[in-house]
Amino acid sequence: MKRIIFLIFWITSSSIWAQEKETPKDTNSLQFILRNGKWQAHIRNYLMATDNGRKDLTDYYANALGLDVHYETARWKGFNAGFTTSFVYNTASSDLGKPDSLTGQFNRYEIGLFDLAKPYQALIGTIDELYVSYAWRKSKVVFGKQKLITPWLNPQDGRMRPNFQEGIYLDWQDIKNLRIEIAWLYRFLVRSTENWPSIANSIGQYPSGVTPDGVRSGYVNNLSSAGLGIAGITYTFSPQIKTQLWNYFTENIFNTTFWQTEVELALKKENPHRILLGLQLHYQTALNDGGNPDPNLAYIPKNQKNWALSSRVGWKNKVSQITFNYTRIGDQGRFLFPREWGRDPYYTFLPRERNEGFGDVNAFMLQYSRNFLKTNTQIELAYGHYILPDARNTFLNKYAFPSYNQINVNIVHQFRGILKGLQGQLLYVYKGSIGELYEDPRLEFNKVNMHLYNLIFNYHF
Repeated sequence: MKRIIFLIFWITSSSIWAQEKETPKDTNSLQFILRNGKWQAHIRNYLMATDNGRKDLTDYYANALGLDVHYETARWKGFNAGFTTSFVYNTASSDLGKPDSLTGQFNRYEIGLFDLAKPYQALIGTIDELYVSYAWRKSKVVFGKQKLITPWLNPQDGRMRPNFQEGIYLDWQDIKNLRIEIAWLYRFLVRSTENWPSIANSIGQYPSGVTPDGVRSGYVNNLSSAGLGIAGITYTFSPQIKTQLWNYFTENIFNTTFWQTEVELALKKENPHRILLGLQLHYQTALNDGGNPDPNLAYIPKNQKNWALSSRVGWKNKVSQITFNYTRIGDQGRFLFPREWGRDPYYTFLPRERNEGFGDVNAFMLQYSRNFLKTNTQIELAYGHYILPDARNTFLNKYAFPSYNQINVNIVHQFRGILKGLQGQLLYVYKGSIGELYEDPRLEFNKVNMHLYNLIFNYHF
């Protein structure tokens, strides 16, 4: 921690000192490259509270204050370098390390603002990015610690700090309308943790559920993999039609292929109204023994295959959008992708819950959003209906989660004037039970019949 603070102080002091002097004329000097780099900073305050509904279940709250600082050098002959460091401080919270007295289970949501493994650690500091990149024309290659955004491997839907990865990434865009992305990753900084484990050991940082036979999963730190390979192709046929194909190859564990095509159809020329259509297809297979020859220590059962389909139809104009979304996950087994690596991209996804880890799923979601341009405010309303296999069907239900419905109300406001750069967000979530609970409070606690409140402020400068 002291070394991180010293590094920021030294670079910041050097930058300020450099700005007081005349800019060097030699643009090829290291001094010029460092002095003409760019700084960015982000302050984030997150207040979260969970109401578990029943009086005999524990409620929680937490407030986190965070700062991240990013620096990137000026470009020299196509090369540049950068780093990001972040700090998160627990300003106030309930006891996040104490289990619920009725169920014996621990806090699920608020602990994600800090470190999952250290609920009583008040201050967290990490080096999130540290990379070198080379750019030419419209393309680039990046090596080191970085943040990638793909359909399945992504920063996730928000806490104090996103996911980061370490490896090499190529983003090639030198042919019009075509984008090719290729990456090989070997280490991962999982959101809500502070270490950089290998790809194999990053799986299981979050709760790991049970095996298809109902035994507690033991794959945490017991998987073997050389790394994760990603390849993606995106082609834009026109401003109204775009398709993309992705493959995620987790050596020795699983392979996942994902295809998506989206279309916007104008009702009439020069008419702002558009019909929205989208289709996603997803196919997954286990590789070798799923990461470990012992079935109780494997991430995915040997020879397992499964598929998923997600679709969207909707309408939008300049200020409003409404969509109806449907997802079907096959019943050959559970559809798996490490929750540590990102949230699922299905059209039925709503913040604060996922449908990863389940098979035989029918999910429906209706979503409406509107931009109020005069006040710089956006409101989003959504209702989701998620029919899962029975919570006691361990073959298809990894996390013993009952079928549920979900209501989200999300309000985002961009401040203006002297407060330009400040964004406020209020997210309310309700999850109700529509499945059998068997009078077991463990199937309810932190899962259904609960309210979740989020108040977030971000300031970028």
